[in-house]
Amino acid sequence: MPDLCADDFSGAPSPDSVPTQAPPDYDGAWKNALDAYFPGFMALFWPALHAQIDWAHKPVFLDKELQKLVVSSKHGRLHVDKLARVRLLSGQDVQALIHVEIQGGIGYDSGLPARMFTYHMRLREKHPKHPLVSLAILLHRRTGPSTQVYTYSHWGCSLEFRFPVVHLQGWRSRMNELLRLAPHNPFAVVVLAQLEANAKYPDEQQLVRKTALVRHLHDWGFERNQIVQLFNILDAMLVLPVSMEQRFIDAINQIEEEYNMTYVNTIERVALRRGREEGKQEGGRATATSILIALITRKFGEVPNWAQARLAGADQSSLDRWAVQILDAKRIEDVFA
Repeated sequence: MPDLCADDFSGAPSPDSVPTQAPPDYDGAWKNALDAYFPGFMALFWPALHAQIDWAHKPVFLDKELQKLVVSSKHGRLHVDKLARVRLLSGQDVQALIHVEIQGGIGYDSGLPARMFTYHMRLREKHPKHPLVSLAILLHRRTGPSTQVYTYSHWGCSLEFRFPVVHLQGWRSRMNELLRLAPHNPFAVVVLAQLEANAKYPDEQQLVRKTALVRHLHDWGFERNQIVQLFNILDAMLVLPVSMEQRFIDAINQIEEEYNMTYVNTIERVALRRGREEGKQEGGRATATSILIALITRKFGEVPNWAQARLAGADQSSLDRWAVQILDAKRIEDVFA
């Protein structure tokens, strides 16, 4: 099984010359990564800011408040926004707006400063007494200024808004550093997965490299819950063709046997996806219910009467929600929570 190294990227197609398209749940992967590993995210990209934060106080995420202020694109999610309140070592509370730009290109990049200024001002208006810092990550740009600027000037009235930017593709040259950091900072794994996704390898090579990255999760000594979290994130970023799913399942099963730890049931995940697709094609609710019953039986044994009643009376949205929750459920009650 090949290891990942910086040299492996030398022959990869350039993301600047290959059209990129975010997987369906790409924004969800980044949201989950920021929720789970926000301290590591700050340490990796903005170490000077990380050093000023009192991490004994857990960050408070204000996503619901942010959603009221930021209107999503009508054409799909092209970015991820997270708002976190952190406590500084000085005792002061600061709000940090994190903007992750998923879709690359000149059109999106040129509009970024104006969007960042708009978000910043809306939050400042809502919380005038709270210091606010705005930070941006561009996933598909290799180079660019570390600070972007929004300016406005008319009839002698002017303003200037500056914010720091990370161009993630620039980290391709720092692969060895990421590999060294990964055992101590899980967010380095997230970046490795993103760089793999950006590289647009042929399917066969992508299968080999995705499997190698999963194996590294064990080699780096992560706890079981971290392995599950990181697997879900990289699985969302590195999407394989349906024709290669069974080979990936076989590889994962082999890894699970070697390390004597079943950390994620990929078979359930694939069966669930196929069942939901069939359900949509056939008009769906009965098929989705049957798939859920099969998964519950496989994972927890016989389906109790109360659970059968919940399934029988559920609408499609509830079935979809439970189908996601079963993947990480420890008890049958967790499926229906």
